[in-house]
Amino acid sequence: MREIHDLSFDIDRFLEDAARAKQQLDAERWREELRPRALRLFAARTATLAWSRALLKLVVRELYPDDLFAELIGNLDRVPRRRWPQVVALAVALRYSWRRDGLAQIVKSLHVARRSADDTIHRPHSTKHTRRKSVPSKRSTRKSRREK
Repeated sequence: MREIHDLSFDIDRFLEDAARAKQQLDAERWREELRPRALRLFAARTATLAWSRALLKLVVRELYPDDLFAELIGNLDRVPRRRWPQVVALAVALRYSWRRDGLAQIVKSLHVARRSADDTIHRPHSTKHTRRKSVPSKRSTRKSRREK
């Protein structure tokens, strides 16, 4: 009886190994043969593809934006076509902004004005009111030196 059980276990293991090997071969064939052909065909058929809301949504979904995206952009179905570049740029920025240097790289590569980006960052305000000392400008210092 034990031999039958062992044989059954061996057959199950063999079938599992065969199924795994077939899946691996199918995946390799897909990557090496079928995928390149399918993507060449896809590239040819999308050569004249225009921006559409479906494409915009697909790009945004692939970038996995967080809740801040919805807060800043709102409903994608209501965003006008003229703001689609902003939508994509923001989705990319959200994807890479987990560190400050990541956001800085996006700002630089898209040639976004840094001053505007920095203006939106909320800095904590001190509760203590301090007065700045009046420092004469270089220009006024030069004038006063000339007058002497």
